[in-house]
Amino acid sequence: MDLGLRGKVALVTGAGQGIGKAIALALAEEGCGIAMCGRSKDPLELSAKEVKSKGVEVLAVQSDVTNEEGNDNLVSQTAKQFGRIDILVNNAGVGPKSDPLELPLGVFRRHADLMLFGPIQLSRLVVPYMRKHGWGRIINISSIFGKQPGGLLDYDAIKAALIMVTKDFSNYLAKDNILVNAVCPGPIRTPLWEGPGQMAESLGKQLGMTVPQAMKWFAEQNIPLGRHGEPEDIANMVAFLASDRAKFITGQAINVDGGMVKSLI
Repeated sequence: MDLGLRGKVALVTGAGQGIGKAIALALAEEGCGIAMCGRSKDPLELSAKEVKSKGVEVLAVQSDVTNEEGNDNLVSQTAKQFGRIDILVNNAGVGPKSDPLELPLGVFRRHADLMLFGPIQLSRLVVPYMRKHGWGRIINISSIFGKQPGGLLDYDAIKAALIMVTKDFSNYLAKDNILVNAVCPGPIRTPLWEGPGQMAESLGKQLGMTVPQAMKWFAEQNIPLGRHGEPEDIANMVAFLASDRAKFITGQAINVDGGMVKSLI
């Protein structure tokens, strides 16, 4: 489907793997120039090569969203290469298991820098470029666990705060035709679930199951559709929100979760 995004420029954080990579690919397929960042060089370069195969211009910057100078550099490099920034997708994040009574505050602060303060800084940095063209999209990847507890104190609290930041920015920037929304994934098949030491492995140890068995058990117990989502499920929603087909949608936090959230809000 042609979403009318050809010629736009999108900046996607955490694009070396998982959801971020899928988002970069989906926007590239719509004809967007892609600036992408990630902390790990090798996955980022492999992801950038795949995105470039879609026939678009690509800028890959090894960068840590927790670093303010790095964020300044990321945005300035993007603007220098492409001459514009139309879409920002704040995706970079982590989600390790945490114990509310034992989680070190330093870890909590670092995760807040990554998933809350980094997105705030990047949003502030890209707004002048969007205002210049009278058009912009900021899309924050939050989580359904920003709406209901998921058992991870830092992750849940930060993702809830990111939803409120989304709503505040949307009100402030509406007059500039800059739409700000959040996508709230449910459980998605990514390294944060399937990787070593991540959610499925921790759950499997508790239940005496392998990682695939734990994934299947969790989905059957918690997700009405009975399976985990794929990164492309989130990427497709992001591409839609980035387009003018979503031109009357702002300030929303949209669940993509296989029916997992039951609240009316």
